[in-house]
Amino acid sequence: MQAGKAYVPGEQRNTSDWIKINTNEFPFDPSPDVKEAIQKACGKLRYYPDPTGSELREQIASQYGVDPRQVILFNGCDDALNCCIRGLLDPGERAAFLNPSYSLYTTLLSNQAVMGVPLEYGPEFALPLQSLIQCDAKMLLLTSPNAPSGVAFKQEELLKLLHEKECIVVLDETYGDFAPWSAIPLIREFPNVIVVKSFSKTFGLAGLRLGFGIVHPDVVETFHKIRDVYNVDRLAQAAGVAALKDKDYYREKHAIIAETRRSFSDFLQGQLGWSVLPSATNFVFTIPVDPQQCSSPEIAQSLYAFLVENRILVRYFSNHPLIASGLRISIGTPEQMDRVQDQLQQWTKRA
Repeated sequence: MQAGKAYVPGEQRNTSDWIKINTNEFPFDPSPDVKEAIQKACGKLRYYPDPTGSELREQIASQYGVDPRQVILFNGCDDALNCCIRGLLDPGERAAFLNPSYSLYTTLLSNQAVMGVPLEYGPEFALPLQSLIQCDAKMLLLTSPNAPSGVAFKQEELLKLLHEKECIVVLDETYGDFAPWSAIPLIREFPNVIVVKSFSKTFGLAGLRLGFGIVHPDVVETFHKIRDVYNVDRLAQAAGVAALKDKDYYREKHAIIAETRRSFSDFLQGQLGWSVLPSATNFVFTIPVDPQQCSSPEIAQSLYAFLVENRILVRYFSNHPLIASGLRISIGTPEQMDRVQDQLQQWTKRA
């Protein structure tokens, strides 16, 4: 079988002289409790980790109000998505996803010889409900809130979809902890729903690769048959437990991110006159304009190149008309975003 096209991640530049806001990483250090937990876990690295991550699963279950038997750990959210496709679909079956969305979906589907069915968003990323309901697919892959737009689904629209569609619905809530609601409570009523989440964006643990799924207990057994035996290492498990316990630290940091996102969006719209999609994530998607108030892929590329010249990394996507004229900008620290604002103002004068 020929492998699909490889996913292209955002550029990695981790030196202190760059502002790296292109991959939606948590802009702060993890909790001090997390660092301490990792240090303690280092003393037991000669032992295999708990193969099912019992303590971490119990903490996740407590955090999200579910039974620990519904929780399964993965080596990052991407691993969770891969197991959903490998474990629940056969070659030749169909899986639908919204376009544009997380481009890894097409790679994972192709690698399992599953037919991907892209469904187009409406204007301003309106959910194409009828297309989703009418499509012939065994699985729907939905990023909620969406990336790269940052737009959240309306809860009533998702409920309508679930009432009318009986296929497997995988909700990728990588950014869900920044959103006003989660689909996790719906699993009680809809056992065909799978919610996958990540510790990367919410807890600043992208470097450890830790994700999880919340599903019906019967589906957990399917995943146990195909996942690696020790798929989450000892350090990641210890860090995850400590992060979930330190609620005050992360509540404070999430509030800073939300306020910085609001003020940065106000700057883009109010001072620069750019359009900004309503974001329920830790990033914003904006469409820059030139002095003549025109937008285009060329203008967005010009801004992207200018920011790189000034050691600021954001994300530009050229692969779809809905996003080719804009940039996705992760929310950094308030100090970083002040510098970004200064550079954006400089670009508007140069443009």
